[in-house]
This record gives sequence, structure tokens and C-alpha cells, in this order.
Amino acid sequence: MAEGVILTPGSSVNAGHTYTFVRMTEVLLNYAEAANEAWGPDGDPNGYGFTAKTKMEELRGRAGMMSDDYLASINNQADLRELIRNERRIELCFEGFRFWDIRRWKDQATMTAPVKGVYITLDADSTYIFNYSNVEERIYTPDMIYGPIPYEETLKYNIEQNIGW
Repeated sequence: MAEGVILTPGSSVNAGHTYTFVRMTEVLLNYAEAANEAWGPDGDPNGYGFTAKTKMEELRGRAGMMSDDYLASINNQADLRELIRNERRIELCFEGFRFWDIRRWKDQATMTAPVKGVYITLDADSTYIFNYSNVEERIYTPDMIYGPIPYEETLKYNIEQNIGW
């Protein structure tokens, strides 16, 4: 029998487990985003060398990427914002951040874009044919940025309900 098999499943096991709650990637992306919004791409108000661009370089260095000319050429807040948002989309993929990122950014275009699907068929001459279609239409109104506050909480603390709820 395998060494790790529990012979008495009703009993508890005191095995130490470690869980990663925050990855360094998330910390670097959060800092880069906040620094870019507060001071721009090269802003360093305290003189520590922690700018949005240096943190993006550090992030890419950790992933084994060489520094690229595009990051070095960025000199305005809007371009770096787009780069950081794309980097968050890629680096934090399947970790549950995208839903909240889109709402924090109030990205109406992404939230109302239809969900796309593809039906792939093979032609007689072994050529793939891709037929794209809208699978689901998304309805989004601005009041959906903030969710409803539970009714009991509004009574306890005399809080006003979010608009639209």
C-alpha cells in the first residue's frame, strides 16, 4: 500500500501545508499600475528607483525575458497603462483577477462585447474552415460596476444601496 494512503479517513492529519496567497508577479503588476496612475511611467517621487517602468522590467526579467525596445520607448501614461493591462491579462491568466480588473478599470467595451465562438470544419481538400459566431450577447449597464449591498447591512449601518440595485 502507498505510504500516503490514510487508513482511517475519519481521523485528522496534522500535515503542514503552505499556500501562495500573493505571487510576486501580482505585487509587481499592482505597483506598476499604481505608480503609473499616480506619477506616470518614469515618476519616482521618493528617489528610490521604483518607477512603473522599472517594475515592469523587473517582472519581465523574472520571467526570463530580455528588455525590449517597446517598453523603453514608452514615455506617456496611456501607453504604459495599456501595456500593464495586457501584461495583467497574460500573467494573471486563470487566477481570477480579470473579472475584477475589468470592473476596476470600468472597461465598458470589454464588458459589453459579445462572447465569440468558432465552429471548425474540414473541407474536402483538407482545409480548415473557421466559422465565427456570437455565442452570447452581454448586457452591461454602469450600475453593474458595484454589486448590491445586502439588505441587512443597509439596515445595520444606515448605508444607502448602490444605484440600480
